[in-house]
Amino acid sequence: MGEMNDQQLLLLGKIDGKVDGLVEADKVQLDMLQKMDARLRTVEQQAKVNGAVSGGIVSVGMALIIEAGRQWIGRGGAGHP
Repeated sequence: MGEMNDQQLLLLGKIDGKVDGLVEADKVQLDMLQKMDARLRTVEQQAKVNGAVSGGIVSVGMALIIEAGRQWIGRGGAGHP
């Protein structure tokens, strides 16, 4: 095979530089992805808490409405105050 000429070495240097750039860009994207994942995890945990609280409030509200309806019906409904 012979020795590489200057043009081939220059092309190899360019390729190496581009690969290094891709590796750096990949590191930046990975860091951004990890930060977004951490933020999303926080949002999901807060949504879970909010869902549990709102579900509890709705169930208590429905229980109160049902009980009020039972008492209203027990008193004779709309015809009796």
